[in-house]
Amino acid sequence: MRCPSAKALEQAFRISREKANLVRKIAKAVDSNLEAVIDKCCPKTAAYAQSCHNNPYNMKIWRVTMALHAINDVIGGHGVEVLGPPRSGDYAPPYEYVNMGDTYATTLIYKRSTDNLFIGNWGDIAEKHPSWE
Repeated sequence: MRCPSAKALEQAFRISREKANLVRKIAKAVDSNLEAVIDKCCPKTAAYAQSCHNNPYNMKIWRVTMALHAINDVIGGHGVEVLGPPRSGDYAPPYEYVNMGDTYATTLIYKRSTDNLFIGNWGDIAEKHPSWE
């Protein structure tokens, strides 16, 4: 998945360069070695993955969620949430985001259709789609 630059992450979340680079490393690992990266760098997420009944690394939909779970811990979020109605076919929501505690707080949002992680707030997206209520 594409991810903002380390500098943009540092500024948006007031995190160290080390943490910003870790966020980028996790995002880039979604399509390759995510399980190994999480096992090495994110013990809470590794424990969560082990508690799942099915292997969350078997499908891209769940690998993205696991990556966001790990990123949540790195940037100090309050969990991972979904936004929008489920798509037909795979039932995946169009967006997932790290809950930073407020509708308009700066957060990281994953847009499934473009495989892109971007900085924004979920309130603006929800306002553009009033039919999602």
